[in-house]
Amino acid sequence: PGGPGDGTVRGGVWSDLSGSARDVVQAGQVLGGVHFHGPAPVSVEAPVPRQLPGDVSGFVGRAAELAELDALLPDEDSPQGGAASVVVIAGTAGVGKTSLAIRLAHRISGRFPQGQLFVNLRGYDAGPALKPATVLERFLRAFGVPAPAIPAGLVVIARVWA
Repeated sequence: PGGPGDGTVRGGVWSDLSGSARDVVQAGQVLGGVHFHGPAPVSVEAPVPRQLPGDVSGFVGRAAELAELDALLPDEDSPQGGAASVVVIAGTAGVGKTSLAIRLAHRISGRFPQGQLFVNLRGYDAGPALKPATVLERFLRAFGVPAPAIPAGLVVIARVWA
């Protein structure tokens, strides 16, 4: 016994090792510590997507609709584990369906700490609607899935997830 840090010195020579044992170097006498420094470990933690567009400024009314949507959400302590219902907001163009959905999403975003995904399917845009494969690829990328790991096409994806 004895060495630096415990107040004793063994014959005036001591050695410390930090790093992996595979990096050991044998030497006759080493004064001080031997330290191996390699590249920093790469974090593989997936990003948390926060894709909601900004909350709608000047949003007024719709208190009854928001209350009805709130009532559809299970309690966070429910036996369902907080699983949400699928809700369809229907109406003619320009009545505020997207504004209502975005307002609700911001109100409940704290219940989804794993992230929130959003896509504008461009149903009323002049251009073409987004293809499901495009939307799925965007969502997978938002979760940090590298491009080579994203299957090409929905048929392949359906087989992977089946």
